Amino acid sequence: MTYVASQILLAHLRHLSRQELADRLHAVRALSAVRGLRFLDDDGRPRTIELALTPWLLTTAQVAFFRRVGELLADALARLPHLYAHVPAVRRILPFTETQESWLRLAAVPRGRPLAVLGRLDSTATFQHHGWRETFRMLESNTVGVGGVHYAPTACAVLLDVLADVFHRAFPGRRVVPMPDPRGLLLGELRHVGRRLGRRLRGVALIENTDYTTGTDEFGYLARALAREGLPAVVTDPRALRLAGGRILAEGHEVDLLYRDCELNEFIEMEQDGRSLRAVRRAVREGRLVSGLSWEFDHKSCWELFTDATYARHFTPGQRAFFRAALPWTRLVRAAVVSDSGGRRVDLPRYIRRHQAQLVLKPNTLYGGQGVVVGSTVTRAVWERTLAKALRGRTRYVVQTKARIHTDRLVVLDGDRPREVERSVVSGFFFNSSGIGLIGRFSAQPVVNVSRGGGLVAALM
Repeated sequence: MTYVASQILLAHLRHLSRQELADRLHAVRALSAVRGLRFLDDDGRPRTIELALTPWLLTTAQVAFFRRVGELLADALARLPHLYAHVPAVRRILPFTETQESWLRLAAVPRGRPLAVLGRLDSTATFQHHGWRETFRMLESNTVGVGGVHYAPTACAVLLDVLADVFHRAFPGRRVVPMPDPRGLLLGELRHVGRRLGRRLRGVALIENTDYTTGTDEFGYLARALAREGLPAVVTDPRALRLAGGRILAEGHEVDLLYRDCELNEFIEMEQDGRSLRAVRRAVREGRLVSGLSWEFDHKSCWELFTDATYARHFTPGQRAFFRAALPWTRLVRAAVVSDSGGRRVDLPRYIRRHQAQLVLKPNTLYGGQGVVVGSTVTRAVWERTLAKALRGRTRYVVQTKARIHTDRLVVLDGDRPREVERSVVSGFFFNSSGIGLIGRFSAQPVVNVSRGGGLVAALM
């Protein structure tokens, strides 16, 4: 069996009475609220994230396939610091300021793949049909402060509790279990880094910018999960860290490693405001920051390096074949002549204007769907304004071929009533230096993101 058809589970859910189905969905909502599937809205108020009653069910063959995909892309991303240092053209595609570069120079890049990463690869992959292997596209990478590390295993646990009897009837003689837990991937990476540094881990600080009071709300839950596994964890702001005789202190406790939700730009802004980040700088120099600064090269524009034949020689044959099959054509927006998706040389701004309906414009380093403009859903005036903003260069953008976002049939609550709906879905593959996990997101909107009102799809196997 290479895939599990969605109709198998749907058929068993349809055998439930309407009241039974409503009761299951209300149980999902209640457990989601109690277990922390929540998001802070623009006013800082918590809202429970909607969780579909219908999970994705993967086979072991699919998990193995996407683990290999994750390894290919993680290794390609790990090559970027070396390319940036030795290939001048790469520095134009992955733009850094002098201040950013001064921070990057603090971090010595080890030989081979740098460790200290927990990332997520966002994709159009869906799994419950025969074309699952050929029809997906990898859209972008995120290797700093990835969302969903608490949400993914919590969503799995909720559905396993609510649907245990349904799974038993739908798949007799087979166990339905969660995909690998990204909290375990994080813990494994922290311990891996500790062993590499020769440290017995006594504690870790989860650092986040407390100026932000909206968005994902996971660090408190992550700290408790790490503590249950024997690793004390403290949630704090990087500005609150202190140095004492070479030791890093967080809320008065000595910590060995820092796991960050902050991007490099946030560290820079904090220092420009006159705050000391000596403890963070020390962690960077000593390789005690997870994800390390070598993963700041995960700009969306790195897909240009992967999809332009000019740079093909820097990657393995397996990576090149995968790039051709599964990555959408992507270019950093600028006034330049570049190769189009067919390899022809074109004036890039003119190409973007002519092919609006087939393209998407995205801010190069923002996340959460911020600023994404889908050409087929906006007027010519909006497209032109966004392109003009991108060409001015204060906020760097990429242009990308619009990938087909697949839909799934999901069972959700509509008010207080159960309803089957067709929703756009995207998948997020968590990865560290040795494993992979998964979470799904769904939305009625063209940009599928929890921060824009979307919901979650649990991933089981």
